[in-house]
Amino acid sequence: MRSSNLLIKAAICCASFFLYMAAYQLNELFDSIALYATGISLVYIPAGFKLLCLLIGGEAAAVGLLLSSLYLSTRIWDPTLVTQIVYFAVTGVSAYYIAVVLVKKFLHINNRLNNLRYLHIIVLSAAASVLNGVMLNIVFVWQNQEKPSEFLSHTAAMVLGDFLGCFIVIMFFNVCITLACKLIDSRQPTNSKYGISRDAPNGNNVPVRHGDR
Repeated sequence: MRSSNLLIKAAICCASFFLYMAAYQLNELFDSIALYATGISLVYIPAGFKLLCLLIGGEAAAVGLLLSSLYLSTRIWDPTLVTQIVYFAVTGVSAYYIAVVLVKKFLHINNRLNNLRYLHIIVLSAAASVLNGVMLNIVFVWQNQEKPSEFLSHTAAMVLGDFLGCFIVIMFFNVCITLACKLIDSRQPTNSKYGISRDAPNGNNVPVRHGDR
């Protein structure tokens, strides 16, 4: 049992790593129109995949996201000190992780996400985007990758880009899950001869002939 849990966590870690990498490469296609500054896009789709991975995979997903962020940071901030790359990657992942944990706790979102609602999506996207934008730009200023005078404008741009990316991806995921559940329900076998009555004593289901109603 323990080995199977480790395999599942390893699979989640790998999936999160490659999903975030793929989402980043996809987002690069829109850099000509959406790139605001180094490391800041006005529509950042990877943010949505980061949020989605953390919602589903928790700590195991966080490890995969951290590894992918470390690798991508070498491409975004080249040339940059190794310590700075670590600061940026850790801050970007931890901000989202903290937001997910707090929002799930206060809004009572369960780990299966079957009670996820549109309001939850908005709150999750906003909380993760704001916390990440503020924390990451504080680190940028601290590490001299951003001027203090640029803090507010860059933070606002990052929050906007992350929010749009989160909202688009999580909304799409939620719609797909809803449609899948409806499709499964529609394919449930029905008995043409018997109906089901839920009016029996003690809440028992009793088969009743359709002609007896």
